[in-house]
Amino acid sequence: MRRKKAYDVVIEATGTAEGLELALTLVKPRGTIVLKTTVAEKKEMNLFRVVVDEVTVVGSRCGPFGPALAALAGGRINVKPLISAIYPFNQALGAFERARDKGALKVLLDFRDE
Repeated sequence: MRRKKAYDVVIEATGTAEGLELALTLVKPRGTIVLKTTVAEKKEMNLFRVVVDEVTVVGSRCGPFGPALAALAGGRINVKPLISAIYPFNQALGAFERARDKGALKVLLDFRDE
């Protein structure tokens, strides 16, 4: 099991109250939890840790992927300015290091030669 309070950013994508509770145990003080799905069930939660540890909670919603993928494939969206670097998969550790740079927007791994 991973150690508690180990991560600067935790992405909660289970859509369950238990997943959110787990995220609260994994995020470092002053870290960020990104909610990728909604928790449909009603459940009381103790948000004490959010306040005491100054955790930022961010909602992130997805839209329809089909039109977005079609726009990308059709070249209607220029993503090149968004890409900071592209690394071959065998240099993945270097890619993660680059992604940690504050100036990096999007760092990609290229699997084509694998």
